[in-house]
Amino acid sequence: MRRAILLAAAVALPLAGVLVGAGPAGASTGKTTCTGLTGTATGTVQIPGGSGGVRGNSTPVPTTTLATGGTITFSAGTVDFASPTLASAKATKCPGYVKSSKKKPYTGPEPSLFKYSGTVSASTVSGLKVPGKFKGEACSSASGTISAAKALTFD
Repeated sequence: MRRAILLAAAVALPLAGVLVGAGPAGASTGKTTCTGLTGTATGTVQIPGGSGGVRGNSTPVPTTTLATGGTITFSAGTVDFASPTLASAKATKCPGYVKSSKKKPYTGPEPSLFKYSGTVSASTVSGLKVPGKFKGEACSSASGTISAAKALTFD
C-alpha cells in the first residue's frame, strides 16, 4: 500500500510542470520546472500555481488515481500522463529525516524518497511538449504527507 501511495505522489509531481509553460500546446519551450506539490497519501493531492506564462492550481485529485496515470485538470487546461517508473533513494532531503549512527541509533519512523520518471501523452496546456518526458523526486512522510523533494523537470 505504501508503495502505491508513493507511486501516486510521484505521478503528481510531473503535472506540476504544466504550470510554467508558454507557447502553443504541444510546442516545447525548453525545460519546464516546478517545485510544488501538496497533499496526503490517503486523500488528495494538488499542484500549486507556478511561474511563467501559465499559472493556476490543479483541481484536487485522489492520490491513488495518480498511480495508474490519467488526466489532471488545471486552470490552463488538461494533462494526460502515464504511470511513472520509480526508484527508491535515501530520504536525506525529505522533511522528518533523522540521521542515525551506531552510537546514536534512531529507530523511529522515517520518510521515504522516490525518484520518478515518465511520459506525458497529451495536453491542452500551452508550452508542454507532447509526447514529453518528466523526472523528479517526491517525499512521503511517516504521517502520510506528500511533498516535492527535488524540482520536477519536463523535457
